[in-house]
Amino acid sequence: MSRQAETAQPRETPALTDRGNARKEAIREAALRVVGNKGLAGLSMRAIATEAELPLGALGYYFKTKDDLILAAFELHTRREADRMLKAVMGVGVNADAAEVAEKLATFVQRGLTEERTSLVAEYEFLIESTRNPELARISRAWRQALQMQISHIAARLGSDDPETDAEIILSIVAGLEIDHLSTPPDPATRQAIRSALSRTISKLWLRDEG
Repeated sequence: MSRQAETAQPRETPALTDRGNARKEAIREAALRVVGNKGLAGLSMRAIATEAELPLGALGYYFKTKDDLILAAFELHTRREADRMLKAVMGVGVNADAAEVAEKLATFVQRGLTEERTSLVAEYEFLIESTRNPELARISRAWRQALQMQISHIAARLGSDDPETDAEIILSIVAGLEIDHLSTPPDPATRQAIRSALSRTISKLWLRDEG
């Protein structure tokens, strides 16, 4: 092979080892925690390195810029939230009533406000920034479409005559409940209010003939 042919061959980026993948994941996790605790304004490569307990120079090996890391962290969060929503509504049958569906979605909201609170705060930081960042906006749209597809599938199975619109309404209610109660952990009265709001909404939308 000629020298010219040799130089024309593309160089492949070495695949990350298991340790490398674990470290990259730890960096994204750390970025989510920093954004959730300090906001995007408090996000810096140094803060992420400290949170991940890694040398500052190690971050540059996996992410060239802070913007790359922000996108990677948001993608991680959206994938997890899509999976969490799927698990929340999994098993809803054609004979489900409003209370059952509402209970599953209420559990999803309540867990977001408690166990996943730091990630949920980070989520809204990312969403606000997406109004100025086209790449974040692209990820947000794709995630919203995935969630809407999940909920519209449930709505269709339960007899909705407009599953896509009903899914849009449900997701808007879920987002509103998250925002309204994000500042403080939900107490028993708040948990019941969340459940009641979802139950009433779902009943009005597509389970009018239940009971």
